Amino acid sequence: MKSLTVLFAFFVLRAFAAEESPSDVKLRLDIPLGGDFKPKPEVGAFVAVGHGARIIVSKDDGQTWKQVFFAAPGADHGPWATKAVGYTGGVFAVPVGWGAATIYLASDDAVNWRHLTKGAAKLPEGKGDVRVMPGTWGIAGGKGTFVGSGYMTFTATSDFGQSFNTFGLWGQFKVDPRGKLSTHHVGAVYCGDASGRFLALGDNRGDSGLKFGHLFASDDLGKTWRWLEPKGLEASTGRGTLLCNGQVLVMTDKEAENAWTSTDSGETWSGPHPTGTKRAMMSLVGKEFWLSGRVSRASADGQIWRDLPAAMPAGSVVASDTGTLVCVDNKRSNILRSADGGKTWQEVFTFEMAKISGGAQGLRAVSWGMVRR
Repeated sequence: MKSLTVLFAFFVLRAFAAEESPSDVKLRLDIPLGGDFKPKPEVGAFVAVGHGARIIVSKDDGQTWKQVFFAAPGADHGPWATKAVGYTGGVFAVPVGWGAATIYLASDDAVNWRHLTKGAAKLPEGKGDVRVMPGTWGIAGGKGTFVGSGYMTFTATSDFGQSFNTFGLWGQFKVDPRGKLSTHHVGAVYCGDASGRFLALGDNRGDSGLKFGHLFASDDLGKTWRWLEPKGLEASTGRGTLLCNGQVLVMTDKEAENAWTSTDSGETWSGPHPTGTKRAMMSLVGKEFWLSGRVSRASADGQIWRDLPAAMPAGSVVASDTGTLVCVDNKRSNILRSADGGKTWQEVFTFEMAKISGGAQGLRAVSWGMVRR
């Protein structure tokens, strides 16, 4: 869908755009086009990403790592801002760029990276450059589909970059009885194969309205979206993090002191459920929700929380199919590994942070999935 709402979102993004140099453009053009991925899940891989389009990979259960891609130093805003990594069906995808030209990098072996798009979709953001995608804050993968979410915009592909569908929220709910929609960044999650739903949480940009933000749902793999009216979130004290383990959705408040849970893909919620911690980062570790911080806690259902080992580091955590844990953080220049459930940790990779202002230069996200050898 290439509507006027998408074009409007594009021009708003451009109004706050970061500068892009000729060398940035050349780097983008030098990356090969994709769209011809051949997923073959054979071996597990960890993929960690950070600003500068930094991609670091391990294919031996986190024991050894290699930086396989890096473009140029990048801050929170700019052509190489990198905040997220998604996985589905044997392919990883990484959105790169915020407030400037955005591209999606992808790989079916976690080592060789190219544009996700094959170049057939000419989206309005590119101004003729078929590699440029709509501005993307985060990305979710599920059922062979990637859904990128950014500034009031969703971008989806269900054929690994051969075609794309774009849905802009501006103007979609003009006649909604709730009045004008006021939101900003939206972040999507996949609710699992049982429902096949993608759910997205947007912040609340108005002076009034729901404190937790706004929930949007897609039941057609990201093509169209509904603005939900969920029940049970009235006591929420502010927008936090939203994750799903395929059965249960967990949403925290801003400080992660409390959690709300849903077992019907976001329609109804229970809570608040005290987490027993504060100012912690939530990750999905296997089927459990982990909050890592000064006091680290974990829960299988978002309601009953248990203590994690005292040695748990701060940051984003993910587990392989063997239970090996990997942790990264945007303030650290290393990757940590644990083979005993988080009781002890070993530094398995370190790198030199870029000397650039505008955001911490550590690693922003880490994911695990099966890829070709």
